[in-house]
Amino acid sequence: MKEEYRISAAYTHLQKEILSIPERFDKEGELLYSGRNILKVMNIGGIRMCIKSFKLPHIINKVAYAYVRPSKAERSYEYAMRMAEMGVGTPQPVGYILFKDAVGLTHSYYISLQLDEAITFREIVKLPAEEQDDVYRAFARFTYHFHQKGIYFIDHSPGNTMLRKEADGAYHFYLVDLNRMKFEAVPPLKGLKNLSMLEVPEDKLRVIAKEYAILSHGNIENMEQQLIRYSTAHNKYVERKSCIRDCRRYIKRLLSPQGGQ
Repeated sequence: MKEEYRISAAYTHLQKEILSIPERFDKEGELLYSGRNILKVMNIGGIRMCIKSFKLPHIINKVAYAYVRPSKAERSYEYAMRMAEMGVGTPQPVGYILFKDAVGLTHSYYISLQLDEAITFREIVKLPAEEQDDVYRAFARFTYHFHQKGIYFIDHSPGNTMLRKEADGAYHFYLVDLNRMKFEAVPPLKGLKNLSMLEVPEDKLRVIAKEYAILSHGNIENMEQQLIRYSTAHNKYVERKSCIRDCRRYIKRLLSPQGGQ
């Protein structure tokens, strides 16, 4: 098994501890999420770090991530470093670790600093009611800011933006799950469509769209209506996918030996 890694210059003094993560990962740490991928917080050299262990890739990606294009862990690190240079919020990148066998990629890990005391975009509804619209406006400004930097975040969904009230009393925003993004010009309507995955009520979509329209010098009413259309279309697409997935699972159960009994 071949090991490859890259560690940020700011953390090379912890190289030994960082490279011990794979052998410690299953036994240590605070579990944040376990699903397709696994997220844990671990103490690495006295620093709380967030480690994302990506699921084992299927055979095509196993080969592709070794010989054709960068793995998700590599992309996450490279994109985070680039975003940090551009002044766009994301948890500070530490590095990545890859393992490859004779066929291709097996295990891979992305490491960043843990962002404690932060909430996701989805949890804005839990903030005091009088604060919420201001936070949604701040989120629109954050999104417009990185669009103006030439960043199109493909997975701009409610779970992939973290926010935290900082010492200045304002909420600061941080993008996570970075392996799918493009660095290209983002015109206003394309930027607006990038806000279609937020899953918030229509009145909150209007708040976000209005702020984005003001920043991009667009027509407020038109952009509000357009974002509502984008969001409705996205929600219907998600519902169709969910229905198809549920139907496939149901048929699979019926066709299984246990299901046929």
